[in-house]
Amino acid sequence: MINDLLARLLRALDLVVVEREPNHTFYVLTPEPAWFTRAFDVAPAGEQRALAGAFPFLDDFIHQAAGAWAAGPHASIVSGPFSVDADGEDLLLRATALTIDGRALLVIERLTGAADARPMLQKARERMLEGEETARRIAALSAPATALNEAVTAIQSADHGPDVRAIVDALHDASAQLKDAIATLTSPPPRTRR
Repeated sequence: MINDLLARLLRALDLVVVEREPNHTFYVLTPEPAWFTRAFDVAPAGEQRALAGAFPFLDDFIHQAAGAWAAGPHASIVSGPFSVDADGEDLLLRATALTIDGRALLVIERLTGAADARPMLQKARERMLEGEETARRIAALSAPATALNEAVTAIQSADHGPDVRAIVDALHDASAQLKDAIATLTSPPPRTRR
């Protein structure tokens, strides 16, 4: 009863426990969630489910894990997130290596929701690209606005009748406002306190 409950709990939590044998082969000890069988080359069903070359992306981590396995029951090491292709779906996983009762175990968990930082990183990247595009557009406006302001200032210094003078002064003011407006686009927004 307890073993059945524990097996269902591990599956519901998207956790898989794999044991590393002394001959460096790996066997799945727990029921596999659907994502696991899609992501890994699992040998045909038997009493122990051997993984055939399932960990090429974990090679470096397995070397680090060997130290934790050799250190005994109080040592463990956690991998960084890594992704795996599961029939075209990109899964984000994390592994933990530990030793229990002298057995070298590897716990593989699927990261979803808040643990999966990829959507947040993608949004940050999109915002950065939008910011770069906005900066390019501002730069494209800035040079002509500066040239316009300089031309209006040059015209303003010449002698004109009162009617032309009023038009040139209005152009100068509008040009200065345009230049100031563009300058505010390039300055960072004011910080607000929370």
